[in-house]
Amino acid sequence: MLLIEGFDKERNYRTLALGPDLFHRALECVLLGEKRFHVKNQNGEDFDLLYTDNQSWAESSLEYPDSPLFHQDPLYPPYIFYDEHDEGKLCLDIFEGFKSIWFQEISEYTVVLTGVLLSQTNISILWKDERIRWFYPDEERIRITGEEPDSSDEQTLKVINTFHASAFVCDFITMDPVVLFHHVFVWQWLTKLPMDKVKYAEILVARSEGIGSILTLYARASHFLERFGIEVTLQSGSSRYADHIIGKYFNIRLTPEDSDETNTIYITNYYSLLFTKMLRYSTGHDFSASNLNPRFLSEMKEYGDVVFADKRMLGILLRGSDYIASGMSGASAPVTVESTLPKIREWMEEEKYDGIFLATEDRDILDKMLKAFPGKIRVISQERYSITDFSRENVTTISELDKKRHPEKEDYDAFVEDSLANYFYALYLLSRCESFMYSGQCGGIVMAKALKPEGFKRLWCFAENKEGFKA
Repeated sequence: MLLIEGFDKERNYRTLALGPDLFHRALECVLLGEKRFHVKNQNGEDFDLLYTDNQSWAESSLEYPDSPLFHQDPLYPPYIFYDEHDEGKLCLDIFEGFKSIWFQEISEYTVVLTGVLLSQTNISILWKDERIRWFYPDEERIRITGEEPDSSDEQTLKVINTFHASAFVCDFITMDPVVLFHHVFVWQWLTKLPMDKVKYAEILVARSEGIGSILTLYARASHFLERFGIEVTLQSGSSRYADHIIGKYFNIRLTPEDSDETNTIYITNYYSLLFTKMLRYSTGHDFSASNLNPRFLSEMKEYGDVVFADKRMLGILLRGSDYIASGMSGASAPVTVESTLPKIREWMEEEKYDGIFLATEDRDILDKMLKAFPGKIRVISQERYSITDFSRENVTTISELDKKRHPEKEDYDAFVEDSLANYFYALYLLSRCESFMYSGQCGGIVMAKALKPEGFKRLWCFAENKEGFKA
């Protein structure tokens, strides 16, 4: 992103003239290694442009998550190349439901986004920074106001000039320029191809990802791209689950042989797509029971009929282990068992449930819940982990730990398949419960909800301390 700074008369930089293609001319020079430019401004005082990498800008904020998972691959592309006039590849979904937008300060992105809004929407455009008139001196739709929108105003999108962790706290009413720009130009980030020429979108997932997040992304990306008639596929051999395991349990298409660079989008950094409002809020189009192998689903149903019979159960999903080790925060933050007990006891008393079905991969959480609710806890037998396992092995994710414990491929594949089956048995039994409580946002929550289309009677998120469901 090019920031707008005061004119530094003590230094000599390349001088550019203010004009419609100012930012594109500066970005061409950024590719040559230049980072700062003088701008001759016929509409006001001269100024400088300072280039800063989007990811570095985001990570310099105290609000950026500490988890190492979000410090590996960049969430926010640099956008050296983009075309604000390519109407067919501007994603305007983020503006749906808003009547107005308020910008705090000029920068490359807020200036460009203002132009997009002027040409593509009828949204009212409010500005605090009067310098926007340098770029749009005669535009009547721009209204200068020093009045910041009230925090309760949900019809005005507020764009502040500092990083805001909107994707992590699921707050897309307040956004920063980098995140908003990414939302609008995401299709251009995905591909240079015309969208009507694209047949497939291939997902290449990190081997650390669990099956829940893979299936969630697959379903949400499919919904996001279906307007173009694009089929989402999974790259063969890309995940930690062998292709034969994927085929045995799920209806997921692996990338076909006719896929190539002339007809395929390659989603190689899927967190950049997953952490947009379009996918974070795409819960109505998640993975469903229809995507499971019918035989596998039938086996789980038979098991659930035996285990639960006619019992009324409270389902609880508590993530721990690698969610603690990797420092997950915000709406995905793990919680302590001690903090959940009052609300669990409250619901058990109010609803008179026969028991609790607990889904957790954390050995310490299971031990504490068994002590807190003796005789009430039901679980699936599965591999479980303690936070001390991660520190002892110097790893941060379950997949890393599993790989260390099962170094031989044949043994590892068998272990992964067994774990996957147990994971889905647990999610299925959660879906058979009457109400559902969970620690924080994760793939398992989305999957449990998808397996219960009629919905739960009650839902509670401990990380957000509120009733309801949002993923």
